[in-house]
Order: sequence, then C-alpha cells, then structure tokens
Amino acid sequence: MPEFNYEAIDASGKRIEGVENAPDRDDLARSLLSRGLQPVRISKGSRIGALLSAEPFGRKGVGAEDLLGFTRELADLLEAGVTLERGLAILHDSSEKEELINLIDSIRDDIRGGKRLSEALARHPEVFDRLYVNMVRVGEMGGALPQVLKRLAQFIERSRNVRRFIINASIYPSILILVGIVSIIILVTFVVPKFGQIFQDLGQDVPFFTGVIINISFWLKSWWWLLVLMVAGAVAAVRFYLSMPDGRANWDRFLVTNPVTRGFVKRIELGRFSRTLGTLIESGVPILKGISLASEVVSNTAVRDGVLSLYSGIRQGKSMSQLMKQSDIFPPLMVHLVSVGEETGALDRMLLKLADDFEEAVQNDTKMLLALIEPVTIVVMGIVIGGIILSMLLAIFGINDVSF
Repeated sequence: MPEFNYEAIDASGKRIEGVENAPDRDDLARSLLSRGLQPVRISKGSRIGALLSAEPFGRKGVGAEDLLGFTRELADLLEAGVTLERGLAILHDSSEKEELINLIDSIRDDIRGGKRLSEALARHPEVFDRLYVNMVRVGEMGGALPQVLKRLAQFIERSRNVRRFIINASIYPSILILVGIVSIIILVTFVVPKFGQIFQDLGQDVPFFTGVIINISFWLKSWWWLLVLMVAGAVAAVRFYLSMPDGRANWDRFLVTNPVTRGFVKRIELGRFSRTLGTLIESGVPILKGISLASEVVSNTAVRDGVLSLYSGIRQGKSMSQLMKQSDIFPPLMVHLVSVGEETGALDRMLLKLADDFEEAVQNDTKMLLALIEPVTIVVMGIVIGGIILSMLLAIFGINDVSF
C-alpha cells in the first residue's frame, strides 16, 4: 500500500503529524476521523521521498500549466460520460503536484457538500478568476459544461502560447545585452583603472578622450554604490508614480497615443479583449456580462475605458460597431468585422478571427523588433567597447619617453 504523510487536529486542538500506509487518501481520511482526528493535509509519499523529489527551484502554487491540464482533462472526462465527482477523483489520483492535489480535494469536498462546480471554483480566486468561474456557471446552466471547459482550455492554451512566444523570442537579445553590459563593467571597473594607474606612475600625459574614460572608471570604482542608489531611487519613483491612479492613467494614455507604441499596445490589448469576449459569447454569456468580464483582461486603463464605454452604450440600445466607430481606441478593421458579425449573427466568430489577426500581428511585430534589437545591440556594444580599448591604445602609442 502507498505511504501518505498527514497532518490532523485532535479533540484538544493539538496538531499531529505522521506517516501511515493506506489504500488511498479517502481511506486514510476515514481512518483518521474514526480515531477522533480531523485531517488537515494528506499527501502521498514519505517525507524523505518528498524531499528527494522536490524541486528547489520549482514553482510553488497552481500555475497556468496546471490550470490548463486540469481544465482539459476534466473536459475530456465529462465528455466521455464520467460524473463530475468521479472525474475529480481521477484527476486527484493522477496528479503529482501537492498544491494541485489539495485544490482538487477542496473542490471535491464542496461538490460533496452540495455546491455546484462554479461555486466551488469561486472559493479559490487565486487560481480561478471571474472569467473562468462565470463561463463554468454558464456551462452548468446550459448543460454544456464539457464544451465550455474545452473552450476555456483552448483560451488558456492560446494565451500561454502567445506569452511563451514573446518570452522565448526575447531570450537571445536579453543574453546579448547582458553579456555586453557585463563586458563594459569589467573593462571600466577593472581593466581601465589598471592602465590609468600605470599612466599616473609614469607621469605621462594622456589624450583627452583617454583621460575622460579613466576619470569615469575611477569614479565608478569609488562611487558605484551612489550610482546604484540613484538608479534604485529612480526606479522606485517611477513605480510609485505608476501606482497612483493619475500616474498610471497618464502613462497608459501616452502608450496608446504615442506613434511608436500605439499600434503594438492596442494590438495586444484588443487581441486579449477580442478573444475573451468571443469565447464568452460563444459559450452563451450575454454580451453585456461578456464585456464586463472581458474588460478585466485589459491592463491598459485607456483601452479599458474604451471597452467600458461599450457597456454603457449597449445598455442604451446602441450597437457595438456604432460605439466602436465613435472611439479612437478601436481600429477601422475591427469596427467593420464587428459590424459584419452583428449583421450575420456571427459576432463570436468575428471576434475570435480578430483575436487571431491581432495575435499574429503582435508576433510579427515582436519578431521584427527583436531582429532589429540584435544588430543594434551588437553595434552599440562594439562602439562602446571598441572606444574604451581605442582610448587605451591611443595613450600607449602616445608614450614618447619613459625613464626607469
């Protein structure tokens, strides 16, 4: 029989920890209850095994990958005709991550207590946001929970793929920039001061450019902590400004009006909004409720204000495309496709098509930006490092007479 670690509370309120063999967690929980112990946590494996298998740098909690696997597998089980409680039991036994197992345990307990799945999920807002809970609630009401869960899994996977693409594409330029900065720091703080000391000992006049580099290196070597404090203070000041409502609003407005960042930011935010709203409408969520929920995935306050203006306008009987046309947030293509979707009754498909187009454009923009960053970084680092080395060589070549 497998071995389980458990924590329980006895009648006096004392916490008890132990290790015990049992056929499964349910049998162990019943055994503990029969002995007057209230189980708090039950996890599979011995303490030594748990320590050996633990990942010291692993992520704690239930992450996006765990949520995607939970959603997809539960959808497959329900679609195959398995009952909800049995499906959760299967996911419980097949899961290896302790945090996910505890989460499933809590959901199962709520289901056994007579709660609906959406109510059980709502008790864990750190994992299941309002969008997720509301879509599950709609699936329960319409008797289409497996289909809604499949759409949720597709939504989560698509969002994950976009984030993963941006992160993966940024790795090489980030390493390139980091290596360049480290190289410059080593040259300025270790190499240049050595040469500067040699020139001072020789009493040799150095070219102006070389003197500037040497003085900067001496200053950085002595006052580097002041530079660190200045940078940290500037970062803290910017973060404080952005944490204020007015500061965040001004910054977000700048991002969507600046010609350099306007298109990129709008494509990211409107892509999220379109996919979320399209998925909600496809799942049967009313459009007003869908807009309210979809606005929560928009992080830019200027774009969110434009989205929320749709909510108030639609309540007054206006069409979405008409309201979008009156705002400078939504591009003309989006307005036309939404109008077509309203006319044909295929608004959900048009929004999902828009989301695909926006995400593809974001990926293309990211590729082009990163392709530009690489050569620019190489050229800038080459000029800086080459300039430092050249300044040292000029001083060396300028030595005319050295007395020993």
